[in-house]
Amino acid sequence: MSDKQGPSAHSRPTRTALTSWSQFKGYLESRGSTLVATVVIIAGQTWLANSLALRPVWVFPVLSGVLLITSMAVYQSDLGEPSKAVKWLARGLVGFLALENALCLLLLVRGIFVKSPLDPLGLLLAGVVLWAVNIAVFALAYWEFDGGGPEDRARDSGTFPDLVFPQQQADQEGLAPDDWKPGFLDYAYVSLTAATAFSPTDAMPYSTTAKLIMGSESTISIAIAAMVVARAVNIAKG
Repeated sequence: MSDKQGPSAHSRPTRTALTSWSQFKGYLESRGSTLVATVVIIAGQTWLANSLALRPVWVFPVLSGVLLITSMAVYQSDLGEPSKAVKWLARGLVGFLALENALCLLLLVRGIFVKSPLDPLGLLLAGVVLWAVNIAVFALAYWEFDGGGPEDRARDSGTFPDLVFPQQQADQEGLAPDDWKPGFLDYAYVSLTAATAFSPTDAMPYSTTAKLIMGSESTISIAIAAMVVARAVNIAKG
């Protein structure tokens, strides 16, 4: 009796390990670039929180890390119908990262106009880092919301796009393969142009959600740029 149960008992951890690896591999294949971007964002925000005297420093990085790890844990390796848990955990993480950026912006404003533990050059560097991190955060937002999310786009679910790229327009046929789909770098470029031109230049926002996201990014980017310029002028005046 025990001999028959032995191999089965030993095989369970192996199957569990294989399932976990399959889920992690599937996550990397679908969201690998965004995983790297998220880790970089969390690292950048941790540095900002420490530099701008946000205490306790560990709160936001830990909460962001928990959301990231949880979203990876519930992810399914196939590209079928994505679960609501995966979608809302991923979007909740993006929203949380955006909230932390907004808080860092308030601390930057306070540091420039009231007081700060940083010297003038340190404040200027903090503004530049915040601007770069903000671009990455909104690139994740475009990636997660456009067309229902990466899984919906990959399986051609028929969800209408929130952002329309030139390669997706009928009058641009022949400039890209028929099955072309935007990747994370395409969304990063959209975020970069929205943060520098303060308006769409590559992909046009068609849905209300896309317009709200892009409008929010442009507004925050203008505020950060204003703070950076103000700090640079103060440094120039000595």
